[in-house]
Amino acid sequence: MAKKFLNRETISYLICGGLTTVLGVVAFELFGFLGTVMANTAATVIAVIFAFIVNKVFVFRSRRWEMGFLVAELLKFSGARLITFLGETALLKVLIDWVGVRGLYAKIFTAGLVIVGNYLFSKWLVFRKL
Repeated sequence: MAKKFLNRETISYLICGGLTTVLGVVAFELFGFLGTVMANTAATVIAVIFAFIVNKVFVFRSRRWEMGFLVAELLKFSGARLITFLGETALLKVLIDWVGVRGLYAKIFTAGLVIVGNYLFSKWLVFRKL
């Protein structure tokens, strides 16, 4: 099972997901003065743009660049990321504003959940091999 999980795709996803997460956490901290929801929104927009590019090119090796196909991929990718963003934002709101967890710790925790969700969406919906 471990050998099947640890293949080129999952390893490159973990690396790219890690870089995307670091970028998102740094952006979240930089935009923290805007409040939880706005900081997470700004961080997510930045991270999604980066993530789409690295997932398309390095992780799932999607080689089709025709405009129609690219737009369809981007819309599916963005839609999937919107779903995980909404879940993450709700969880951040609960953890930070209701439970009292420090923003950075809450963001790191929720990022782990988001990485798993985003991988599954990307593999099964966005960049699936036809």
